[in-house]
Amino acid sequence: MKSNKEIVSDFINATNQKDWDKVLTLVDNDFVRHSSSEPKQIKTNIELVKFHQAELETFPDLQETIIFAIEEGDFVAARINFSGTQLGQLINFPPTGKKLTADFNCFFRVTEGKIKESWVEYDNLNGLIQLGHYKIN
Repeated sequence: MKSNKEIVSDFINATNQKDWDKVLTLVDNDFVRHSSSEPKQIKTNIELVKFHQAELETFPDLQETIIFAIEEGDFVAARINFSGTQLGQLINFPPTGKKLTADFNCFFRVTEGKIKESWVEYDNLNGLIQLGHYKIN
């Protein structure tokens, strides 16, 4: 039986490979994603796949890499690196062709071998600065 950290790693790898069938086997049907960023909440594994597919329209070369992960009981805390070039629309921001490289925090709840819930937080201001959408004087 795989550890919860291995399940999370498999999920990140399947997402990077755009293996949506595999993602659906790793994420519970009633999965919930929480975030202070849009979308603030995703309520099914299908919605999660659609979110990642839309993200790929903005960042077609998107790759996520786990920097480290800590497992305790049903929970996995992970620091993950996001890397991608903005070649599509990002909310109201036009494509810039610039690469975004940013680390974010994600907490996963894994039960019975499936990811049931996640909490994701990004430094959105840093991302907008890297992409050239926001300048600090």
